[in-house]
Amino acid sequence: MEAVVRGNTRTTAILLAGLMATILLVPFVSVSASLTTAQSDVYLSCVEDDECLLTPTPIGEEVLSDTVFASPAQPRSLTFEFDMDPEQNQLALLPSVLTSMEIDFRFSGDATGAARPELDVSLILGQSVTDWEFDAQPIPGQSVNEPYILEDEPLNLNGNRVLWPEDVVRLRLTFVLDRPGTWELHMRGNSFFQIDIEWSEDIESRNSDEPSSDLEPQSTEFETSHKGALVENDRDCWAFEVEQHEVLSVFVIWEAVPIEIEQPHQLPNLFMPNGREAPAPEVIVSEDGTETRITYRWRALPLGDYTLCLGGAAEKFQPYTWTGQLAYEGLGPLDPSGFSGTSFYPVGAASLGDENGAVQLETTTYGFLILCLFVLILFCVDGLRHSTSTSLRFGLFAPGVVLMLLGGVFHPLWAGADEVQLDEEYSLDELVEYRLQQLWDVSYPGVPEQVLVKQTGATWGMLDGERLQLRLEVDEVRPMEDGRWQLVVPELEDLRLDEAIFGQVARGGVQTTDQGLLEDQTVRFILLAGRSLLLDLLMLEGLLVVDERPTSTVFHLDVEMVTAPATGSVSVPAWGTRPSTISNNDWVLLQSSLFPDQISVTLCDCDLDLLDVRFTPSDGFDARDVPKGLGLRNASGLIPMATPFAMLGFVFLSLSARIEYTRRKKARDLAQSMFESSEKWS
Repeated sequence: MEAVVRGNTRTTAILLAGLMATILLVPFVSVSASLTTAQSDVYLSCVEDDECLLTPTPIGEEVLSDTVFASPAQPRSLTFEFDMDPEQNQLALLPSVLTSMEIDFRFSGDATGAARPELDVSLILGQSVTDWEFDAQPIPGQSVNEPYILEDEPLNLNGNRVLWPEDVVRLRLTFVLDRPGTWELHMRGNSFFQIDIEWSEDIESRNSDEPSSDLEPQSTEFETSHKGALVENDRDCWAFEVEQHEVLSVFVIWEAVPIEIEQPHQLPNLFMPNGREAPAPEVIVSEDGTETRITYRWRALPLGDYTLCLGGAAEKFQPYTWTGQLAYEGLGPLDPSGFSGTSFYPVGAASLGDENGAVQLETTTYGFLILCLFVLILFCVDGLRHSTSTSLRFGLFAPGVVLMLLGGVFHPLWAGADEVQLDEEYSLDELVEYRLQQLWDVSYPGVPEQVLVKQTGATWGMLDGERLQLRLEVDEVRPMEDGRWQLVVPELEDLRLDEAIFGQVARGGVQTTDQGLLEDQTVRFILLAGRSLLLDLLMLEGLLVVDERPTSTVFHLDVEMVTAPATGSVSVPAWGTRPSTISNNDWVLLQSSLFPDQISVTLCDCDLDLLDVRFTPSDGFDARDVPKGLGLRNASGLIPMATPFAMLGFVFLSLSARIEYTRRKKARDLAQSMFESSEKWS
């Protein structure tokens, strides 16, 4: 009986040991450390002294330790390299900042005690390398035993935000030891970094349409839903039969992806039963930030077997869904007749002022100036010709002239000069033209994607370090609930987005294909401009708030722009720069509250090019979200209360004239009485 127990105990112990080993090894061998939206924490792990990895969970050795013999004359460098294993297996969009990093490294000198060695950190993400340096602290202090910590540190991505599968993800640590002692690198959760991935996608799982090609198209039913993805320069083809119809439509829905990897959405190839390609279709494109919907419509095609092919471009990826429809002639929801025909900017979408309490602002006129000049001339001619009283001349007449000059002449002249547009200032129309020209330039094929992302996401087209100087004309102001005033710009009411965008297309010398369709670059620009211009104007309108009631219709904005976290979709970032006068926290709050719930830009590339820009405004935007201190300056005159000053001067001059008239009349009467008395005595 005892032998049986001992044997069972031995067997149980072996099984338990094997189970423990399995538990320890499973996280290492089965869990991927690929950077994704679901995996932001990456741990430093060493399974052997010379084999260190980046893992999604803490595994391996708890502490690596050793002694060194070094001196200030002969320092020793201790380098660790941690490679992600398995390799990156998903496509990911890297953020602009590293959320956090902690490296728990401890060193104790044989003679000097605890010290903090110099540390060089290199984080390699694909083609980008970001370096950080920590200075040594040879004298013991409070921080010598604390980990090396980084928080919200910018990543040096060199404009390349995309991390492709099998790209290198590596962390290199180099410690410089300048004295003998013992070092310890603590892991098992003590050393890690956190990077919040904005977007990621498993390419292999989304590429469900493979294998497919021109030579081996997939057979399918035309009027069914098909899911797939274009990976780089893939060709995805389907073969189907077309039955009796009048209108053949293909609906393609492209999921939103980072703009750097977005497929160009070229016209699909539709091969007819005779092997020839079908004529160019009517194209309607609609984009709302979450997906791009494209409708291709052909008419009067012959019956028979067809092949439809979608082609991609190198270093691009985008999932899609497509379906077909056979129908008879009619008007559908995307027919050109459903367009509004005009696309005005929705003025008032970001307005928070009370319309009932609106105050009309008066434009500067020069009637009062002319009147003051005429009065001054009359009084000066009279006063300088007749007055002989020094006290009257310098006590009333001269102050009156000064007051009228300040309030009635110099003030309006100064105010008029302050309202003039400076050479370096934009008007609103000029700012819109500048923005559209910028988007047109970066939408050309071959422009680096990082340039496209940077300039598209810039607020009002102003990059980091650039200076925005803007002149605005305001016709009324509306009181807000917090005591501030909302400015109303009449130019926004008359701004047609479609006319401005197609005007830029005409100025750019747009070219068309052999079938008369717009080029891919032009279509890309129109969709991009419709969204970007709407967001720029929305942000401008939301910031047109001043603390004091204005006195003039002209405002000047002079502010330097700095980098800020972008908002919006990963496909088209927005508001990536901010005025330096607004803090980063206030800007992020404004972004989250002002950004529309939905933006839809629809283009019909048909007989008459049509554009619709529509959006659903955010319902969480209120006065508390509008930051103070933008720097809007109201054009002003020389002095406040200029009109009362001029009127006071007029009173002084009138009193001077009246007193002088009275004085002269008394002198005349006295002289006349004296003359009459002398005649009577004679």
